[in-house]
Amino acid sequence: PQMDQFFDEPIFDGLYAGTYQVIAQDELGCYVLMDVTVNEPAPVVLAVDNSTLAPELCEGDMNGAFSVDISGGSLPYSVALDNINGPYTTGGAAQTRFDFTNLEGGNHIVYVIDGGGCETEWEIDFPESVSMDPVAVVEYTCDNNMPGNIVTVTVTGNADPADLSYSLNGGPYQTSNVFIDVVPGIGHYVDVMNVNGCTKRTPTFDIDQLDPVAVSLENGGFNEIVAVTTGGSGDYEYTLNGEAYGSTNRFIIYESGDYTVTVTDSNGCTATASGYFEYIDVCISNYFTPNGDGNMDEWGPGCTSQYRDMEFDIYDRYGRKVVTLKVGEKWDGTYNGKELPTGDYWYVVKLNDPKDDRDFVGHFTLYR
Repeated sequence: PQMDQFFDEPIFDGLYAGTYQVIAQDELGCYVLMDVTVNEPAPVVLAVDNSTLAPELCEGDMNGAFSVDISGGSLPYSVALDNINGPYTTGGAAQTRFDFTNLEGGNHIVYVIDGGGCETEWEIDFPESVSMDPVAVVEYTCDNNMPGNIVTVTVTGNADPADLSYSLNGGPYQTSNVFIDVVPGIGHYVDVMNVNGCTKRTPTFDIDQLDPVAVSLENGGFNEIVAVTTGGSGDYEYTLNGEAYGSTNRFIIYESGDYTVTVTDSNGCTATASGYFEYIDVCISNYFTPNGDGNMDEWGPGCTSQYRDMEFDIYDRYGRKVVTLKVGEKWDGTYNGKELPTGDYWYVVKLNDPKDDRDFVGHFTLYR
């Protein structure tokens, strides 16, 4: 004791474990000596009872459980799971065992506060649960020129693929994750099962009804063939007599003959149609009568709608160029706003088409 330092309150705190001597003295100097021993409590120890350990087998079941036994420290104990901020459960005055239920897989942390306010924490090795997230992917195919499909199930998560089996629409389980030629319809699903019995279902998926691809040929516009396609999986690609036309199903021809169109859908199924189609050549009249009667009032080459870059020049008998016109335009028999007289006029028609680059030269008669 420090004889020159006394306190009015008989409380000494914040002491380490050990033996202390205390003196109490009254105002007359009478005193008494006391020896006091401060004991240090045994450390808190937590042990898992392995016989109570019940892992969550399947992710999402929330049915894992374990129990712990606590010793040391001071009773009563308060415990919390996975959150240092609680909530805490305080045990009875003599309670040393605590049960934890409705747990998910993976390690957990038990936080303990003993009766003296000492805090400690323990990480519990808890098995991971089996996680599976299956998705069915539909791929449309062509087999022997007939539409079909393949459904492949992919699974993400920690499940071992070797431990999985698959059931389509509640049917028998199989070890393969591939289903071939599933019947068309909506709301299909695949159940994926692990060897320990965990089962997870894919989102539902639909199988489209695909008819065999078919094509027929029709006359379209001027010198045009139109391919009419049904069935298949769409996104058609076309060829005409072996020449690729991409997604275009309309074809301009430049000569009479037999034509064959082949269509291929996005799955590789094909269909073919053939037919004879007659080409109509450029039509050039040898006269016109610009008299305002509504009949043959203008002159220009006809049957030329397919020649988008066509142009033609008209000359008088002296070789003077009267006018230059393009496809769809006609000459009204005037020059600089004045009517030209009856007589013969010359023309040069240029088709300017990469597939038909012919020129036509000749004359026609203007009658008034």
